[in-house]
Amino acid sequence: MTFIDPECAAIAAAFARRDFRARLPDSIAAKDPMYRRSGASYDLKSIREYQPFDDPRAIDWKLYGRSDRAFVKEFYDESDDEVAFLVDSSASMGCAPVDEYRTFIGSMAYILLSLGMGVRLWTFSEGLSRRCVAARSKNAGGHASIAAALSALPFSGVTDTARSYALWRARGRQKRAFIFSDFHEPGLTLRAPPSGELFLIRYRTPFSALVERGAEAEVLDPESGRLVVVPWSASDEDAWLASDAARDAALAASPRSFFRRLDPGSPRAPVYWDVLERLYA
Repeated sequence: MTFIDPECAAIAAAFARRDFRARLPDSIAAKDPMYRRSGASYDLKSIREYQPFDDPRAIDWKLYGRSDRAFVKEFYDESDDEVAFLVDSSASMGCAPVDEYRTFIGSMAYILLSLGMGVRLWTFSEGLSRRCVAARSKNAGGHASIAAALSALPFSGVTDTARSYALWRARGRQKRAFIFSDFHEPGLTLRAPPSGELFLIRYRTPFSALVERGAEAEVLDPESGRLVVVPWSASDEDAWLASDAARDAALAASPRSFFRRLDPGSPRAPVYWDVLERLYA
């Protein structure tokens, strides 16, 4: 499967028609032929006069020849146009319709790749995967590698989002990170990358969809494999809903973060738009 929603191509095309120069510094927003353009985004960050502390090899000699003044061009680091995807592959994620989960992530990757951004995907459960899948284009096998990684999600093991995210922060260079998980761990606190943003996408199945209301319910814990008996009356369900809402509020309150929750069957296109609006705000 490709794991791409049918509306993704139209969303990417509509966003590509916007003026992306609005998100870049004023110094490179002018329509001047000296500014290089590559794909859907600018590589050039700024042009400034040469300073004594600069490396002479950084001087743009063509500009020097035209102006008789030494200038240095600064370019965006490649990681500035690349995002990190951290995908929860633990056993608890297998409780939800997994193809919807895969399709949301695959669609988000397709849209970003279509807009010229790179995507690096790691999986996690108790810890972070040692290797990541990197894609720079939706073509030439780029998105196909993402789809293959999503198809291979094992949905096994215990979730440790905090540890996995800390491992990524120790090695990841991207300034924008997406975490796709059910975030079922209580008291979870996550901080955005330095000078960056954190996108938290909670994909969960409501507990009420898994059990019928009654005096109690038997639940198989997918991460421990134990059969757990829990009380599940109307008041218990209300308490669970309140606790779940508090968890959403805590995640949404994380500094420099973006949070959305997706339940199975809920429309995904509005979330794609919201993510893009935040990325290019």
